Amino acid sequence: MTPYYETELGKLYHGDCLQIMPELEPVDLVLTDPPYSSGARQTSQLRARGAMIRNDKFQNEWFGTDNCSTAGFMFFMRGCALSAFNLAKLGSHFYSFIDWRNYPILVNVLESAGWRINNMLVWDKKHFGMGTNFRQQHELIIFGSKGKPRDCNRHDLANVLRLKRVKQDKHPTEKPVFLVNKFLDMSTQEGDVVLDFFMGSGTTAISCELLKRKWIGIEIEEKYCEIAAKRIEQERKQLKLF
Repeated sequence: MTPYYETELGKLYHGDCLQIMPELEPVDLVLTDPPYSSGARQTSQLRARGAMIRNDKFQNEWFGTDNCSTAGFMFFMRGCALSAFNLAKLGSHFYSFIDWRNYPILVNVLESAGWRINNMLVWDKKHFGMGTNFRQQHELIIFGSKGKPRDCNRHDLANVLRLKRVKQDKHPTEKPVFLVNKFLDMSTQEGDVVLDFFMGSGTTAISCELLKRKWIGIEIEEKYCEIAAKRIEQERKQLKLF
C-alpha cells in the first residue's frame, strides 16, 4: 500500500479502514474516534439526519457512517473492532471516544470482538455546548485492552479528565492534542506503534510526533487526509523535526 502521507514516525492511509487494517503491522495501542451515529431520539430518525448537530461551520456536513441505524453501527463497528483486535499485541490498550447514547452499544460490540473493557473515562470539556435542557459538557471514552492490560505508566490520573474543548475549525469532532497525550503517556512507551483508524484531522498523529511514538492513521475522506497532512507537517516544522 502507498501512504497518502508519511513521516519518519508514521504513515497516513487514505481509504476504507476495513480494507486497510488487514495489511498492517502489529500495534501497541489502538486509539480512535469513530462517527457516533447518534443524536436522534429514535432509531428510525437516524437515517433521516444529515449528521450529528454541529457548530455553524459544519452543521450541513455529513461524513460516512455518521447516520447509520443502530444495527448498521453495530455491524460496521464490530468489523473495525475485530480487525483492530487482530492487529493489537497481547495486553495492548484500546481507547475509543463515544457519546452516552451509543456507549452501551459500543461496549457490547467491543466485548463481542474479544476486547476486555476496563473502565469508562469521562472527558469534561469545562463548558457546555449547543442544545437545550441539560446541555452537553462531556464525552465518554471506553478504555479496554486485549486480554489483561499491560501495566499503565502513570497512576496519577482520575477517570474524569477536565480539559477545555478545542475550536472545531478543521473537523467537526476534533479532539485536543493534550487529551490524546494523556492516553499515550498512560499506555505507551517511546517508539511504540499507535493505530487510529478514524484519523480525521490528524490529532493522534500530532500527539505521536510530539511524544515520539510511531503511528498509523487511516481516513476515508480525502479532504481530511489533506487537512491532517498539513497539520502534521506544520507541527513538525514547529518542533524542528526536519
